[in-house]
Amino acid sequence: MVSGVIGGIIAVMICTFISSKVGNKSVDGQLKFGLFISGLAWTCTVISLACVYVLFFTEYNEERDFWALIGLIGGFGICAIYSFGEAYKVHGKFDEQSIEFHTPWTGSKNERWENLEFIKFNSQGNWYLLKFKSGAKIRLSALLGGHRLALEHLKSLGHDF
Repeated sequence: MVSGVIGGIIAVMICTFISSKVGNKSVDGQLKFGLFISGLAWTCTVISLACVYVLFFTEYNEERDFWALIGLIGGFGICAIYSFGEAYKVHGKFDEQSIEFHTPWTGSKNERWENLEFIKFNSQGNWYLLKFKSGAKIRLSALLGGHRLALEHLKSLGHDF
C-alpha cells in the first residue's frame, strides 16, 4: 500500500513538472504531445516484450508466475497502444478564431471560439474540457504542448475557469 502511495505521489510530481514545461511550448498554435508520452509508449512496449521473452524463452515458476506475466503483458501492452495513439495521432492547432483538434479516439473537430459554451478542469484526468454549442467536446491534456497558450487565449476572450 505504501509503495502505491509513493508511486502516485511521484506520478503527480512528474506530470506537474512536465505540464509546467510543455504548456507554453507551441509553434504557430500547434497542440501536440512531446517526448514524455512517446517515451512512455516505448517504455511500455519494451516492458511488455521483456515479459513475452520471459514467458517463452526462460525458465520460470509456471504455477506462481504465469498469470502475473500474462497480466503484465496485457497491462503494459494496452498502455503502449494507448500511449502510441496519444503520442503520434493526437494533434491540433488553434488561432484567434478557432481550434482544430484530432484524436484517434473521437475523430476530428473544428470549432470556433465564439461557440464555446464552457471550460471545465478535470483534476483526476488532468485535462480541460472545452464544450461547444454543437455538442462537440475537446479535451486538452495538461501534458499537451501548447495547452496553456490556448487557455490563456480563452481567458483573454473572457472565459472564466
